[in-house]
Amino acid sequence: MEGSLFLFCTWFLWIITTFFMSKDDKKRTKYSVYTLVAIILSPFRWEWNNGSVSVLLLVILIISFFYTGRLQWKSSIYIIVSSFFMMLAYTTYELMAIIDPVWVLLPDPWLKACILFVLVILIHRNILCQMLILLIGSINGEILLSGILSNYQRDYHIGSMPFFDFLMLGVLGFLSLFYIKEKLVKWEEHVFMLEKERQKNI
Repeated sequence: MEGSLFLFCTWFLWIITTFFMSKDDKKRTKYSVYTLVAIILSPFRWEWNNGSVSVLLLVILIISFFYTGRLQWKSSIYIIVSSFFMMLAYTTYELMAIIDPVWVLLPDPWLKACILFVLVILIHRNILCQMLILLIGSINGEILLSGILSNYQRDYHIGSMPFFDFLMLGVLGFLSLFYIKEKLVKWEEHVFMLEKERQKNI
């Protein structure tokens, strides 16, 4: 079912942020509100004659630009430029999948998420910047794709549920990678302290 992956992951994240995150964490409420708003807004669309756009997609784009604007100007410019190339990569993938779908071996959201996930990792190391590049680039890619397909009189719904399935896979990929890095850093610190204690006892 289209959108089931998105809804499952957002509910799962909401449960984690609401019941498992520390109550002293100031970001806990913000994360819970974001995920709950995403679930509520996901069914709503702004429709016109030849197509429609997801309200949630527009909200995510506005929030992404807001956080990009709060960064240092060099980081903001780098994210905007990187998002432009991400937009081109997203649109190219979608057009190739339409023209020649034979090469799409994995289910569409998974293959697309894997390709763009690797691309974003190569572009930036910071998790916030990675997620901003993915969000801004992919959303603008959706808009560009809609403009291209409209020239061929094909109706395209910007921000469909399969798009949010892909987006959620990418976000979960970055969160998982960040969590693994944090655990590895703590493990290295623990091993270093054990080695230091061992040398003292010798």
